[in-house]
Amino acid sequence: MDSGSKFLTFTSIIMLALILQVVLAVADQRDNPEKAAVEFAEAYFWLDPGMAERLCKDLAGEPENSAVKNYLQRIDQEARSLGYEFNYMKQGLFHIDAKTTLKDANTAEVTLKGERRRTINPVFGLVARWFGMGETHPVEETLDLVREGDGWRVCGQPFRLIES
Repeated sequence: MDSGSKFLTFTSIIMLALILQVVLAVADQRDNPEKAAVEFAEAYFWLDPGMAERLCKDLAGEPENSAVKNYLQRIDQEARSLGYEFNYMKQGLFHIDAKTTLKDANTAEVTLKGERRRTINPVFGLVARWFGMGETHPVEETLDLVREGDGWRVCGQPFRLIES
């Protein structure tokens, strides 16, 4: 009898853990300003063209002449002028601290603080972080976000995306 109650207890704990995982996974799917700002910042420093998905319509523009395309071209030119390939300019964002201030139901301001480090590929970034190699640079930026359609989008002048 004793082993039967242990099995029942163990099974109950496993079932409770699975239910909790499902609830947390569903809760994580909700879009919020902080999540949008962090996703944009990570894509921005990783030089991922997918950052355009987190930009508001005013900034995203037309794909052939968008702010993201122009920014990536500037970074490519900068890399080549320094004698590097484009991938050398990629940076990972670590230790991100985000604070959200809602202005109203459809606008918010998110202040991001963190560190960025040169990350040519994900393995290099991980090893550099483990062994404390490479320079880290502080990141502090306040991003303006608006709710557009089904989610939050970054507006204003995020980082160096738009330069004259």
